[in-house]
Amino acid sequence: MGPRTVIFCFCIFAMFSLICESNHNLSIDKVEPPNWWVDMKWNCVQLMIYGKGLTNISAEFQNDQLATTVLKSSNSYAFVQVKIPDNLPPATYLLEITALGQKAVIDFPILSRDTSPYRHQGFNNADVVYLITPDRFANGDLTNDLADGVVSDFDPNSISKRQGGDLSGIIDRLPYLQDLGVSVLWLNPVLENNGTNSYHGYAATDLYRIDPRLGSNTEYKELVDQAHAHQIKIIFDHVSNHIGIGHPWVQNLPSENWLNGNITEHSSDKHYISSINDPHADPNTVKLLQSFWFVDSMPDLNQRNPYLANYLIQNTLWWIEFTGIDGIREDTYPYADQEFLSRWAATILSQYPSFNIVGEIWTNSPASVAMFQKGNLLHQQKETNLPCVMDFPLCQAFRQYLMGTGKLQNVYEVLAQDFLYSDPNNLLTFFDNHDMPRGVFIAKENIQKTKQVIAMLLTLRGIPQLLYGTEINMVGGESHVQLRANFPGGFPNDMRNAFDRNGRTEAENDIFTYLRKLLEVRKRVSPLTTGKLIHYPPNYHNDVYKYLRISEEEIVLVIINGHDEKRQVDLSELAHWFDTESRFVNLITDQICTISFTEKLVVTSWQTLILHQRP
Repeated sequence: MGPRTVIFCFCIFAMFSLICESNHNLSIDKVEPPNWWVDMKWNCVQLMIYGKGLTNISAEFQNDQLATTVLKSSNSYAFVQVKIPDNLPPATYLLEITALGQKAVIDFPILSRDTSPYRHQGFNNADVVYLITPDRFANGDLTNDLADGVVSDFDPNSISKRQGGDLSGIIDRLPYLQDLGVSVLWLNPVLENNGTNSYHGYAATDLYRIDPRLGSNTEYKELVDQAHAHQIKIIFDHVSNHIGIGHPWVQNLPSENWLNGNITEHSSDKHYISSINDPHADPNTVKLLQSFWFVDSMPDLNQRNPYLANYLIQNTLWWIEFTGIDGIREDTYPYADQEFLSRWAATILSQYPSFNIVGEIWTNSPASVAMFQKGNLLHQQKETNLPCVMDFPLCQAFRQYLMGTGKLQNVYEVLAQDFLYSDPNNLLTFFDNHDMPRGVFIAKENIQKTKQVIAMLLTLRGIPQLLYGTEINMVGGESHVQLRANFPGGFPNDMRNAFDRNGRTEAENDIFTYLRKLLEVRKRVSPLTTGKLIHYPPNYHNDVYKYLRISEEEIVLVIINGHDEKRQVDLSELAHWFDTESRFVNLITDQICTISFTEKLVVTSWQTLILHQRP
């Protein structure tokens, strides 16, 4: 066999030219990461080389400034460490791989960093997050509904199959989202999921590639850039815990302990989240939590493997640097190795100090959630370095109220435990998401109660998150595929376009107008984001929740009536904050009113009052 040339193109770069000069079996298929940058704190880069004949290779750059060390090699994989000096000129550098007289040359780009100020902004309690399942939002490019090299499961006539939503559709709807008033987009995972029933994105099969049915790496970067141009930030949904069964690693492991278990032998259904901080837990219980497979189609990764750990950290850094994203939502946070996640988060925040990371800790105990937040004094374990956590306890209280099994008293009691958190304002708050039936569905379409919970979400502490379609009261159903319904008007042959006022029903426009007004008010009235929360316990027989947001000389008074009948509200407990008679503007109706704090106030059934004190 004569000399041959193997060309490898990755994402937007198309920069890896692999020239194999051999009449034997050395070949290079892929290199990850596909490039790196100068002036990164993570400057010892671990290259993972895929191919054949890689056993006992040597590796050397054709540049004395780049020092290389072969860390580990086998027939199919090699791990090569590259030290990148800070003063290295950006360029494409040649890496020579040799084995038994065979040679392959890899073009490895080392780029200059994009230092634009709008990149890596983070997110905080001044923001409102809008959660999108990309396949179900809008189809902007019909040509990628079917894609070469991935499973074909596109069927718009079946709600369990792919519907065709993509990045292009989201880009097209950025003006709509900006007008609505949200400031952050959280997209469910967008990496390649080459498997059946994986439109949700949580079963990745290539960690460096956007799923071609959603778009490309270039298009994802364009989404981030375009979102920033519309004053909208982007959260990347990341998974360190598991991959999809179709990932090439599963059939050809880089090392024996790359996974926890294997296809035929692995544990399942070990959701022992509380065991991590349980002083009475059997240590083996924690091991089971962090090694079981969610389902047979999602192999569990072993982050204790040092090569995999470095791979996952680098992969995250690569996406942040390549795209300019502003934050990460880390899926299934307690299920991965906690020492790894602590190092992972610390590395990211060291490189990007304005960044934010929110972890999914799905438990309804405030103490159990709080222990995962960075700086918490209750820790039984190592410092997590995790700045933000998802507030499932508050979510549960909201949902119980919507269902009629709980009261506003439950909301108060959850918030009364904020002393457990190191930073209660850095909690992601919500009443539904892509994993649970929609709020309006469990409220049995009680729009008044739904509006009340929306109002509390946007006026209490924390970083509010809304699920796509909340603004038009999308009802969905009990199952995942029902709650992740298509947004009307986002797909070919839709009978109407709910992105436009004329395509919405009267009821949809009512909730849209209400939510849009609240989002505008939240952005404009500073106490709703920066003000101290002062709240008052609802009486046992009078489930009316009263609270204040106080910022300097401004006060917002919120009153929620949790009854289907009018109630009298005693305001005497609040009187010391106000004059005997104070003027307020109703932030929803814009009407001016005067309230006497020596008399009882009458509120109508399910009424919500959001009142801004006037001088």
